Amino acid sequence: MRHALILLAAACLTTGCPTKKTAEAPAPKEETASTDAALSVRDAGAPAEDGGSRAAQEACVDRWLQEHKLDRYGHAEGTMYTGGTPLFNEATGETQDRLEHVFARQPDALKACPTP
Repeated sequence: MRHALILLAAACLTTGCPTKKTAEAPAPKEETASTDAALSVRDAGAPAEDGGSRAAQEACVDRWLQEHKLDRYGHAEGTMYTGGTPLFNEATGETQDRLEHVFARQPDALKACPTP
C-alpha cells in the first residue's frame, strides 16, 4: 500500500494531478474583461469615446499602485494567485473587472484616480 502511494505521488508530480472540473470556462483575458466592464459601466447614452478616459484612469491607477508598492491587483508585491489572477472565481466562473477589484481593496486609489 505504501509503495502504491509513493508511485501515485510520483505520477502526480510528473504529469500533474487531475482536477475536478466543475465548469468549462475559457481562461479569462484581462483585455476582454476590461472592455466588457467598460461597456457595462458606461451609461446607455454615453458617447463611444469613453474608452480613452477609461485608459487614462487605468494608467493613473497603475501609477498609484506602483507608488504604493502594490501589484496590479492592489495586493502586496509578490503575491501569488491560483490560476494566475484574483479576478477569476473558479467556483462561479465569473470574472471581476480589475479596477473594481482594486477600488474594493484600495479605496484611496479611487480617490486619487476618480471615474471621469
